[in-house]
Amino acid sequence: MKSSVSILFSVVTLLSGTYALAQSSLEGFSTGRYEIHKSSKSAKSSRKPSSVEGEESKPVTDADGMKVRLLTPSELAAEKAAEAKVAAEIQAKKLAEQKTAEKKVVEDKAVADKKIIEDQKASEVTVAAADVEEPSISEQAESLFSSQSEKVYDYYRQEIHPDDIRNNKVEVEFSPLLGYNDSSSNYSFRKYQNFFEALKLKANVWLTPLIGVSGQILFSFGGDIDDANHSKVSAKYENLDLGFNFRKFFGVSRKSNSLEFSVLYSDNNFKVSKDSTMHPRIKSSGVGVGLKGRFPTSMSYAWTVGGTFFPRLQHSESATAVNVSSGSTDENTRIGFDVGGEWKFSRHSQMIWSLGVTSEKNLFTGSATLPDSSTGLIPSGVSVTNTMYLMNLGYRWGH
Repeated sequence: MKSSVSILFSVVTLLSGTYALAQSSLEGFSTGRYEIHKSSKSAKSSRKPSSVEGEESKPVTDADGMKVRLLTPSELAAEKAAEAKVAAEIQAKKLAEQKTAEKKVVEDKAVADKKIIEDQKASEVTVAAADVEEPSISEQAESLFSSQSEKVYDYYRQEIHPDDIRNNKVEVEFSPLLGYNDSSSNYSFRKYQNFFEALKLKANVWLTPLIGVSGQILFSFGGDIDDANHSKVSAKYENLDLGFNFRKFFGVSRKSNSLEFSVLYSDNNFKVSKDSTMHPRIKSSGVGVGLKGRFPTSMSYAWTVGGTFFPRLQHSESATAVNVSSGSTDENTRIGFDVGGEWKFSRHSQMIWSLGVTSEKNLFTGSATLPDSSTGLIPSGVSVTNTMYLMNLGYRWGH
């Protein structure tokens, strides 16, 4: 009985302790220390990053209001940012192109202004050059007898190239040549043909660049003509030409064309052997004029074209083994023409060539002194046409 009471007491004590423990535990929960808080969806969503707040897909429409695709706000913002970046790049490109165009306008204006200034300077130089004119031939002629010669040469020193031939004061030519002479007449004593070789020497002295004097000698060698009984007799030419020359250059360049006018005195002699029984010696002399054009095609070559005219010559015949006269001279004229060229190495050195022809006409009045050997009659009104063809290649030295 006693043990039963002990067991019961132990059970009661255990139950009371358990109750006290449970009550103390409940007190802890009532204070909130061990309260379990339930989170709602809104609370959870409030803890999410702000960048995804309200992340809902929104429709994107085209210009007609038709839905094209769905984009979230972040995607839409990224797309707008990309579009803004592209727009900024386009704007920057337009600004760069505008600056380039403005820079080009400024550069073009600078080039145009520079060209205007250069043109103005060139026109000023042209006007200045026009003010300084080349001394005329009359002024240069006056300078020969005054102290103005240095002024003339000052102009050429300033205006023409040092290698221009106008700087030469002396020129000397040496030219071997071949010639053919055909004398046709109605009187056998004045009829002959002759092929010959000759040498020509010529000198020009320029008193000023436009005024000068010249002298030329031509003499042949090794020539002969037919004489009586099919024999041959020696024949040679001795020609002298003196000139007073004036020239005009059309510009100051070394390639400027020029014309040279000459007043000439000519003395031509045809000398046959004293033993000739068929031909007299003849001589023609007189005053004439000459004109020569020089036309450079480059710095190293120039064409030349010229001619001479002697309107009235003094013509005479001299006796050989036969004393013959064709009559009294009435009219004697000569005309010549030549074409050639110059290879210019420098103003000091040129190679020259030319082809020329001269024709002299002699008319006589009255009767000849001896009968014609072919007809046996004494002719009257004898006419002679003496034509000479010359080809030469030579050298000119100038200083």
